[in-house]
Amino acid sequence: MYLRFLGITAIILLLSNCANMNESDCLNADWQLIGFEDGSFGKNESHISQHREECAEHDVTPDLAAYRKGHFDGSKNFCTTNNGFYRGRQGKDYSRNCPEQFEGAFLTGFTDGQTLYGLKKVLNQRAADLEGAYKDIDWLEHTIAEKSELMIADGLNREQRIVIRNEIAQHQHQQDDLYSALAELKQEFEYSLQAYEQGTDEFSNYLLTE
Repeated sequence: MYLRFLGITAIILLLSNCANMNESDCLNADWQLIGFEDGSFGKNESHISQHREECAEHDVTPDLAAYRKGHFDGSKNFCTTNNGFYRGRQGKDYSRNCPEQFEGAFLTGFTDGQTLYGLKKVLNQRAADLEGAYKDIDWLEHTIAEKSELMIADGLNREQRIVIRNEIAQHQHQQDDLYSALAELKQEFEYSLQAYEQGTDEFSNYLLTE
């Protein structure tokens, strides 16, 4: 049901809201329909001020009462618990654009969606930290191997070999530190993965309705 609504309203958006209102749009405007479209896409009722500015150039004044009625009806589509969850899970903002009658339901879903978004954000960061550590270890291993070959190559004097040896020792120390940190990084990743999976289970009633 929710996806079907998104599909229908996306078509309306492409056809109706992709450009500013020209003279013909203003002269032939169905202000209730325009309000409905704006409400359906979560635009605040104050968005009529933009239409007013565009149509003022053509001596047309929006019908505020019709717009408000349409906006209220359109907001019923946008300000649902499921849509609130969807927007919260995507990390989107809420601009307090839902009428008071629908705001509670929307915020219930929005808060839950934000919770899941936060859990996913932490999981992504923990995964990136762990992957980064493995990449650094691989780079150090490759670099140590290269410098080890260089140290025994012909043409180097004693001082040059000492410099390379010290560089190898430094890289090995860095590699040891990373290996020591791996256990904690893995544990943090596992904890965040469990937390996200628990959140997904907790909010599965939303996910199943998308």
